[in-house]
Amino acid sequence: MKGGKMSKKKIELSEKVTKLVQKYLEISGGNLDELTNEALLTYLTDHLKSSQIKDALKERDEADANYADKLIHNEINNLNKF
Repeated sequence: MKGGKMSKKKIELSEKVTKLVQKYLEISGGNLDELTNEALLTYLTDHLKSSQIKDALKERDEADANYADKLIHNEINNLNKF
């Protein structure tokens, strides 16, 4: 996984989300861990300020801060495509 060591978290999906996840995974051939990480990353980068992202990742190491810079830059570029 990009960005470092993964931590295990238990989440409970609603029935609606479960059905959508099952359909998406059936079509994409992906797995729940990848989908969850990508979805959360997208949601969080959309809802946090870049300074908040950098601050949260600063607690880790410099490599993660560089990853955050690249991530923010990529998200901005993705938004500019619309």
